[in-house]
Amino acid sequence: MRNLLIQPRLLGRRGSSAVEFAVIAPLMILFTFGLVEIGRLMLVKQTVTHATREGARVAVRPTADLADVTQRVRDELLTLEIEDVVIETEPASLELVEPGGEVTVRVRVGIDTVSWIPGYFNFSVNDIVAETCMRREYTQ
Repeated sequence: MRNLLIQPRLLGRRGSSAVEFAVIAPLMILFTFGLVEIGRLMLVKQTVTHATREGARVAVRPTADLADVTQRVRDELLTLEIEDVVIETEPASLELVEPGGEVTVRVRVGIDTVSWIPGYFNFSVNDIVAETCMRREYTQ
């Protein structure tokens, strides 16, 4: 007798699970893709920062030139297959920097070039930018 009383209540709620899933599933999928995309951009930012540090380490050497710095930065960025970058140094010519003078290496990467889902987010900035500043080494 008890089973007969429960069954009619369950029959009326049979499709509610499917409706709830249909409403929630797109939001959860959207949220999951958002987390993946933000994680990817954070990974790229960390890699770009590391690349600027490595480029600055090369740039502060007394015999360094711009080609060495550029090659070192590009080598570091190849770990994530990032190729479309802008590499800048301040000053533009490393030969002009006196020992003890500051050298800055800056790297810019377009967000759309490294994103797994381009255009998924509408960010207010279009580039990931990182820079490192170090002092030029002395020679003796």
